Amino acid sequence: MSFIQFLRILAARWRLILGTMLACFLVATVVANLLPKRYPASARVLLDIVKPDPVTGEMIAGRDARAYVRTQVELIRDMRVAGNVVDRLGLANDPATIAAYEASGRSAADGGIRRWLGQQIINNTSAGLVSASNILEIQYQASDPERAKQIVAAIREAYVDTALQFRTDSAGRTGEWFGEQAEKARLRLDEAETTLSEFMTKNNLVIVGGVDSETARLASLQAALQQIRGQQTTTDVAVAGRLANDPVVDQLQVQLSTVEDELALAGSRLGTAHPTYKAIEARRNTLRNEVAQARAKSQSGVSALSGAVRRSAAEIEQELAAQEQKVLARKPVLDELVRLNREVELRRAQYEQANARTASLRLEADVSEAGLVILGDPTSSTTPSFPKVGIIMGLSAVFGLGLGVLAAVIFEFIARRVRGEEDLAHATGVPVMVTVGASSASPLRIRLQKLLGRRGPADGEGEMQAI
Repeated sequence: MSFIQFLRILAARWRLILGTMLACFLVATVVANLLPKRYPASARVLLDIVKPDPVTGEMIAGRDARAYVRTQVELIRDMRVAGNVVDRLGLANDPATIAAYEASGRSAADGGIRRWLGQQIINNTSAGLVSASNILEIQYQASDPERAKQIVAAIREAYVDTALQFRTDSAGRTGEWFGEQAEKARLRLDEAETTLSEFMTKNNLVIVGGVDSETARLASLQAALQQIRGQQTTTDVAVAGRLANDPVVDQLQVQLSTVEDELALAGSRLGTAHPTYKAIEARRNTLRNEVAQARAKSQSGVSALSGAVRRSAAEIEQELAAQEQKVLARKPVLDELVRLNREVELRRAQYEQANARTASLRLEADVSEAGLVILGDPTSSTTPSFPKVGIIMGLSAVFGLGLGVLAAVIFEFIARRVRGEEDLAHATGVPVMVTVGASSASPLRIRLQKLLGRRGPADGEGEMQAI
């Protein structure tokens, strides 16, 4: 079938096409006006996900934020929220609703009237983020604008309460589990401490500053030895200085020098046999004896001090060696003590960690915010969201036109007629050479034939058209 044949069919059966289109248009218009109207209502909630959690300090971002939003949308359309709405509004107690439920043929095995109503609420509920914001918009459709507004308000309240309850319930359950673990850790800590105490009692161990008394005494002796050695060096220096600068010896030495000078002067003037010389000489000898005695006394005192320091160092070295042997002999016991101490510290760290986590979860279970902020009052529209009468009418006209064209083509093939040269050539199977008595083609037809690649009368054929 050529395009010109198709156009001839449409022109011949225009009444069928127009009638089909009008019929579809009228039927769709009547049905659209008879369909029950549905009015939308919406309520908004701010997802406060950019603020850190008041307990944990965590923030939601990136992929976590997208998953969080999807979770909230699914929660809004969850049966727990829908059932809460049914309970809040008392929908299951309405006589008309009860009658409609009984007429539906459902029973308690299907979940009862509460689930039936909840599923209807879920089917008419939608939610999504407002573009480029953290505002979650909840929408509900009902046959009455006020009813839609009432139900969407109940959905928002039930959603906020359920989200908070999920959070606190989850934290509470986790907190109880951590509490049990903390109690187990405490029992293990008590057991480890008891084992350590019994071991120390059995082996006569005393802990001083985190170490046993014998090791502490060994460290004390080592420190004392280092101190006494330092004192010995200081004492040696002090002894040398004292021997070189004894004030008594120095004073006697000055007197001795003076007497020797007097003795030398008396010997040169008076002679060695003179009584004065003898007296000065006796005095000199006395001073020499006193100097010798003073030096001996000073040497004795210094030696006593130095000897006392050396004796103290030697005694400490002996005690230190004995203590080292004692500590080495108790090394297996001390190693076991270290192991038991580490076990106690490990158990204490586990207990403190579990106890801290339990306290944090219990605090989280007591929060009164779910990270959701209610924005404004619910709003409803008096313009129905369904059915869209204008769209239905337009689509019905397009559908009726297409259906009419299809019907025209089908009827044409059922009862085929010769409407032009093309149909005649198709029916006879031979080309049409001349059309007798054909009228002159109109300019529009000539242009159309040129567009379709055919020759018109202007090509020199006159009244004849070669097909």
